[in-house]
Amino acid sequence: MNSRDKSVLDNVIYLDIVTTGFDELSLDIIEINAIKIIDNNIYTYKRKVQHEKKTLTKIQREKEYSEKIEEKVETLEQITKSLSEFLEDYPLICFNGIHLSKVMLRCFPEIKNNVLNIMELAAILEPWLKEYTLEYLVQKLTNISENKHLKNEFSNIECSIKVVNALLCREWAREERVFKRRKVTFYEILVKEYALEKRWAWTKYIKRPLLFTFQGYEYINYDENKIAKPKLKKMQIKYDEYENLLRKTDIWTNGGDFGYKYREQQRVLAEKIKTNIENEEKIFIEAPTGSGKTFAYLLILTLKAYINKGSYKVQDSSFIISTDTKELQNQLISKDIPKILMKLDLDEKIKYGSIKGKSNYICSERLEKSQNFNGELKSILAEVFLKRLCKDGKYGDIENISYFAYTYFSLEKYLSDVVCENESCNIEKCLKPCFLKNRYNELPAENITVINHSLLASWPYNEKKKITHLVIDEAHNLMEKCYDFFSEEFNSEEFVELLKNAYEVEPTIYRQLTNLNASNGYRENVELAKIKYWITEIKTNIGIMLNKSIELKLVKDEYNFRSEFSLPEEAFKEKINVLRFHISKIKENIYGIYSLLNRYLNNITSEEESKEDKDYKIVYDYIMKLKSSYEILDVFLENSTKKETHAKVIEVSKEYSYFKITNIPLNIEELVNDRILKDVKSTTFLSATFRINNSLRKMKCFLGQNEAKELILPQTFRLKDKTKIFVLNDIGRYNSSNFLKNSAKFIFEMALKLNGHMLILFTNNLRRKAVEEELAELARNTKFEIYSHKKSLKYLKDDSRQVIILGSKGFFEGIDIPGDALTCVMVDKIPNKSLEDPLLKAVTTYKKESYIDVNYPQVCIKLKQIYGRLVRSEMDYGYFCILDGGQNTNVLNKLEKDLCGPRFVFEDSKNILNKINDDSRRWKIENLKAMMSDIKNDDGFAENFNCESKKMNSFWIYRGKYNGKILFKNIDLIAEFTKK
Repeated sequence: MNSRDKSVLDNVIYLDIVTTGFDELSLDIIEINAIKIIDNNIYTYKRKVQHEKKTLTKIQREKEYSEKIEEKVETLEQITKSLSEFLEDYPLICFNGIHLSKVMLRCFPEIKNNVLNIMELAAILEPWLKEYTLEYLVQKLTNISENKHLKNEFSNIECSIKVVNALLCREWAREERVFKRRKVTFYEILVKEYALEKRWAWTKYIKRPLLFTFQGYEYINYDENKIAKPKLKKMQIKYDEYENLLRKTDIWTNGGDFGYKYREQQRVLAEKIKTNIENEEKIFIEAPTGSGKTFAYLLILTLKAYINKGSYKVQDSSFIISTDTKELQNQLISKDIPKILMKLDLDEKIKYGSIKGKSNYICSERLEKSQNFNGELKSILAEVFLKRLCKDGKYGDIENISYFAYTYFSLEKYLSDVVCENESCNIEKCLKPCFLKNRYNELPAENITVINHSLLASWPYNEKKKITHLVIDEAHNLMEKCYDFFSEEFNSEEFVELLKNAYEVEPTIYRQLTNLNASNGYRENVELAKIKYWITEIKTNIGIMLNKSIELKLVKDEYNFRSEFSLPEEAFKEKINVLRFHISKIKENIYGIYSLLNRYLNNITSEEESKEDKDYKIVYDYIMKLKSSYEILDVFLENSTKKETHAKVIEVSKEYSYFKITNIPLNIEELVNDRILKDVKSTTFLSATFRINNSLRKMKCFLGQNEAKELILPQTFRLKDKTKIFVLNDIGRYNSSNFLKNSAKFIFEMALKLNGHMLILFTNNLRRKAVEEELAELARNTKFEIYSHKKSLKYLKDDSRQVIILGSKGFFEGIDIPGDALTCVMVDKIPNKSLEDPLLKAVTTYKKESYIDVNYPQVCIKLKQIYGRLVRSEMDYGYFCILDGGQNTNVLNKLEKDLCGPRFVFEDSKNILNKINDDSRRWKIENLKAMMSDIKNDDGFAENFNCESKKMNSFWIYRGKYNGKILFKNIDLIAEFTKK
């Protein structure tokens, strides 16, 4: 066998079908490649397929038509017979098995070979990987990418062989290392525990062949913790220079892995943060996008931690960073912090990590006991994936599960049943291998811990790590999210599930009570009939409440009914009064079961006697949940003669399947100080978008920080020169009958002009889904790809793909797609709150604030964040489009000033589409010239330029010289310059 194509597997065929896109109904096949390995002999098959040029992507056109192709080109009909004869009945191994199976079914329905999916094998063998693309697997599992001679030498099908070899060899190497301890192979587990010997096609290949040796597979990387690091020169760094180290450009350009330019404003920012920590003060800092705020605060925290740690100032060497989203947490941990530490040569001296709420982690014990997995193959594989992921406690963060694995194994069906439970999870006493337990125990030794705002509001890990110095990044979100943080909620559907634990779901509360009673000498007569009585009463009254809601016709259209309970619309006042009676009955019933179980527990044992008893803790926690639910309903129903301190929101689902009661406190400023900042020495509030009406006053007042200092840095980028903001005149109002079709049509026509690379945001998820359906119809039989999942954002960075991402509120921020990858951002409407929004109504009524004073700050912050997705670096440019600008010109005028960008242009869609090509071309050419001017050395110009382009997130590539001119290409734009 040729060592180049040496395969661990024998009597198989590796198949690769190159197509014009991913839509199996409209794609064309360009090329078919296959490598057949029979008794260690190799046979190859390669055919070019006749197709229409117009269907090809940029990459494919270049490949097919930039050079003369001498291979014979055949039609699919001509190829079918030869392909069928070559494949015989051997199993087909391919990288994306789902896609290939659909292509085969459409184009070669008579070929029935079994298809094995390499991505599926990779996910099962190495479930901890972040991605399962071919490029990522080659980079992670082999050293091919590091070897310049090999990097571009292998085709996709040859890389697929090497990936399969690497996956299996790495697994067998792992088994060699742990065999003495476990004495069982993964193959044996699959066969004995899951009966997959014949059900899963990959099973037999996972068994290591007799007499197998690793010789001949030297390109495989067996270091599973491999991290690609640039080679750095050793240099002396004076850490006590703090922010002045930013002037030492040789530190930050060391390794050449990213472009760095000194900015005085970044140094000022870092200095202010350092001073704030040293003086144990509070400060609000608005640092616009591009000012380097993340770099600045990480530099100071790292140096402070290192120096204070060396001076034995333990408390002052501990820092908490709170971000708005889990995505930002992951970015700091996987990218930003490691980069800073590496440049400062402190990666071995500073410890860091992130932690989230318990429900973000898989519980090994609950996973072991879960009954949700059924006998279907995909369900078994989902169970294997999750158990293999969590088996040693090294992994278990749900957020880090790859998008492919999450969707392929339909993990959303199982995760709610296997995540850690806040109340019953006792981290201190957990005996199972547990990722959360490991993270929890590492907290005290960490110098930098990254959390999110939701966790900050409750901070359940105070016994392990106190918050001493705090940096709140994206702090503008506290204005809206603090209401959620401090709210208390009763959900009827969730409460009914809780009641099942009383006597229906094992181990039941009744059983645990009787166990406690027996172990303490039968001090109480625990009557199951009484427990059943109260639970039946609660369920009955919840049912009556929902039936009464149907009778009252609360729900209109496709939205849930939501209202401020004490301030309903006139048409709902009588209906709300009817519901009050039924909610009161449910409250009384809950008190009945609470007081019964509480009496039993108190009579059976005292807390001192059984505080370490597991049954006691479970029963006690259950009773406290009942008490909390009672108290929420009690506060909700009370008629206060004083000024109301809560917004009281009632919600009924559109299907009438549940109702929700929420008490939202209005004294946010007091709660922020009492629950979050009470014992914190220093707090730095950071954001790119703090100012409202050109002032920080509103934000500081809302959070109760009027005495805090402030710093406002100037704009970094030339927003007025590099962006245009359009407010559409002819799309219609968001609630009009033609809005959806008009929006989809405009989005599609813009995508045709810009080759995709667009992010479309919606203030309403139902509207997003409707526009997505319309857009999918328009994009049918084209090469456009339409996605609505956050993890698909990475596809925007591929210049060979034409991608449109549609998202709702979760996409408004935390998205960093610089350069040519994102050139247009749209929002469906100005994100105003409805006049009947329950919280807004409570604030305007009880706190005597006007609608504009409450609504505008939220609108301003959101729109600034959305606009901020467009410009993330000095190379960024593009269009920001508001599809429905509303009818309040005063609001639009204020927004125009607060966005600090170009003037709003009110225009028809047709006129916009006629103009955008000129702007887009100009911006791209400006970026090209800037990159060319940065390359001083003519030697190796092509390689240097392409490297610079990649570093700057640009799609420009050097194409060569022709007739004394230098040619560059950016997707479909060609630029030529006369050589100097």
